[in-house]
Amino acid sequence: MKSEGKRGPLWRRALRAPRRRDARIAVVAGLAGALLGTGLTAWGTGAFDREAKAAPCWGALGDETLKGLFGGARFAVEEQRLVQGERESTLGTCRITGQGERLPGDQLTVRVHRLDGLRGTDAHDWPAEFLNPFMTPLGKGLPGMASTTRAWLALPARCAGGDAEDRDGPVVVDLSRGPANFDDDWAFEDGDGRRTAMGRAVIETATIVLRYLGCSTTLPAPPAALGNTVEEARAAGEPLCGVKGLHLPASYAKKPPPGRWKPFGEHRRSGDDALIRVCDAGEDPSPRLRLTTVTHPGLVNVLATSALRGGARVTDAEDRGFGSVNAARAAYLAECPSGEAIFLVEQSDNVQGHPYDLTAALLPGYVAAEAERIGCGPLRVRFDAED
Repeated sequence: MKSEGKRGPLWRRALRAPRRRDARIAVVAGLAGALLGTGLTAWGTGAFDREAKAAPCWGALGDETLKGLFGGARFAVEEQRLVQGERESTLGTCRITGQGERLPGDQLTVRVHRLDGLRGTDAHDWPAEFLNPFMTPLGKGLPGMASTTRAWLALPARCAGGDAEDRDGPVVVDLSRGPANFDDDWAFEDGDGRRTAMGRAVIETATIVLRYLGCSTTLPAPPAALGNTVEEARAAGEPLCGVKGLHLPASYAKKPPPGRWKPFGEHRRSGDDALIRVCDAGEDPSPRLRLTTVTHPGLVNVLATSALRGGARVTDAEDRGFGSVNAARAAYLAECPSGEAIFLVEQSDNVQGHPYDLTAALLPGYVAAEAERIGCGPLRVRFDAED
């Protein structure tokens, strides 16, 4: 870890305004502005034109992957050409719409775009959709996740540009189909196969994008199969989301009458991946509590504004980070031996008879336990007194 003397305080670097600098990716002259200014108007043209028999999405998706996604259904393909440029929010889009009887109107959208790590505009909607406990990690060497309805993979910064000191977000390839934040294994004969196909599709697309960017980085082969997430009933006295020592406030310990709903009696988690760990506590379809740990540098940047804005200040006894807390989200960003990490506690609704205060109540214990798990402990956060 670099010394603070060379890099400046962590909070000051997070607030630093973007500097003017030369493009890190060569700009295709006159192309990006014209295309992006008119939306999805240049379908099927450009450097990766789709010929009559070419694979969809710039030649990325092979027959085996398409069969896993759409079965034997016919489909139509629309492609926006890939565009190179500096800081464009959208670099390319592809849509595949199923036409057969098995999946009428089913549509897969593939996007290549940079997440906003400078202004924080992607700090809520994108994580809510793509960092959720229905997703499972793609595997070692692949910074991404997949479910039956969503998949994403972050491209290496050395290939796609970006500056950690300026809080750039990563360029990601993401796939979406249907509603987010649920896993529809029940709706298909082979849900595990569909999840694996989504993972394979995002890796295949990222490989094509890297080639387009002129990057020689080789991604690991797609996994033969992706495992499922963990869904468990939580017994009384057990920690939340399997986080060591993390429990609800004492006011929640009162046992509900027989047959009454237990607000946090179940949890679903994505696993204990080194880059992303997400867990929802509460019954589907709208669990009220989400706990997230992120160590991927680009995604930490995307979420950093949550630790800077939005509520009362939070610090730690070791002076290694900063954070903020309000009723909906508590966030803490810390400097760890292996890089920065951010810890989030989010509450989407209150529980009848209880105050709307779980973010503040759970953040200290969550940060302490997760920091220990990822090799960043001890980390003891505290709430600053108001000036």
